[in-house]
Amino acid sequence: MSKILEPTPELSKQLHEKVVEDQSASSLVNRLRTKNKDLQTQSVNTYQQFWNDSANNNEESRASMYKTLTNTYYNLATDFYEYGWGESFHFARKSIGESLRESIKRHEHTLFDAARISSGMKVLDVG
Repeated sequence: MSKILEPTPELSKQLHEKVVEDQSASSLVNRLRTKNKDLQTQSVNTYQQFWNDSANNNEESRASMYKTLTNTYYNLATDFYEYGWGESFHFARKSIGESLRESIKRHEHTLFDAARISSGMKVLDVG
């Protein structure tokens, strides 16, 4: 059985640092190619342990290590989400002639207005 790699904020930064530093890495292929290969492989192995034939492939293990399972999933999936939706994972209807980015901004402003969120307030977006 492989070692469980705990998905800490430091690990996420190491796993994604080249993508953040290289703003030209806009395509999914470039993003994946710039990954730290060892950390990426260890993250994949950690995630797969929750589903493959291993001591961690059971409901009790997944429940007790929920944070590790969830954070590892998002470390692996974030590049795909960002490729499809950009930095915002919100969905919005597009008006005629409106870009995806513009529709998401409009949608977020509508949400802020409806919730009476104003400048300087702290907001937690939990999904």
